[in-house]
Amino acid sequence: MHRVVIVALPGVYPYELGVPSRFFRAARRGGRPLYSVTTCTLDGRPVQTDADFSITPSADKSALASADTIIVPPWRAAETSGDPIGLAEFSDRRVVSYCTGAFTVAASGLLDGREATTHWDSSADFARRFPLVRLRPDELFVDTGSVLTAAGASAAVDATMHLIARDHGAAVAATVSRITLAAPHRGGGQRQFIARPAIAPSNSGSASDIQHWLMSRIDEPLSLNAVADRFGMSVRTLTRRFRAETGRTLGDWFADARVDRARELLETTDLLVDAVAAGSGFATAAALRKHFRDRVGLSPHQYRSRFTQAV
Repeated sequence: MHRVVIVALPGVYPYELGVPSRFFRAARRGGRPLYSVTTCTLDGRPVQTDADFSITPSADKSALASADTIIVPPWRAAETSGDPIGLAEFSDRRVVSYCTGAFTVAASGLLDGREATTHWDSSADFARRFPLVRLRPDELFVDTGSVLTAAGASAAVDATMHLIARDHGAAVAATVSRITLAAPHRGGGQRQFIARPAIAPSNSGSASDIQHWLMSRIDEPLSLNAVADRFGMSVRTLTRRFRAETGRTLGDWFADARVDRARELLETTDLLVDAVAAGSGFATAAALRKHFRDRVGLSPHQYRSRFTQAV
């Protein structure tokens, strides 16, 4: 049982405070919960949230001693109050921040020399205050292994889904996605905010239409020309529109989706790697291995050994 402890500081934002409980508690294998989730305040007493209500925790700061993962949601004074938690003494745990909770983690020194992100609207102040942190202001979330930082609100969901997949594999994360209706395919490399003019609605050419069509043909060797022809536009228009709506190239997004499909096949079948490559749309097993290692950090064989659910 992986123990998650959420620290609710005064003025905590209710949305991000609730994300870990909702998603980690939905992660199960064979009906067995995979995480325990505890919410604490520093002294165990109720704290006022940033909304019009208070919360009563089940524990005080002593709960952190048994935590495997510590989560710091944003709170009202996060950008100016340093680290009242004392996170430096928990450097041997996984520490996660949502939104401006990154200011609290950075003040502890745990982010020095590491990459991190925070809400785009606070990124300039963050960069000024923490020059030793390599800020990536456009990212939805940044995972450095023992410390993960996520941008605001919905990016907290993306980061939590990423952690579930990292801990227990894509199949468990996909089940959580179905239970919670969360989108399963927003990786950390996607931009959290895109300043762009509005794009006219289209029934046959929006990024979501293209993504849906591609996912239904994920095992087919599709080219950009084939996709452009399907939606009645030039390759140039296709790539421009897709990037404008998602902040990513179509090829990069589709490679991520294919790797996710390969992860599912590796976990839930005993197919050979060549067959997994074919089933997830890669031309060769070598192409699968390259994209898989680039995105997951493991070979397909190593991933299967860790996460397999095959009979």
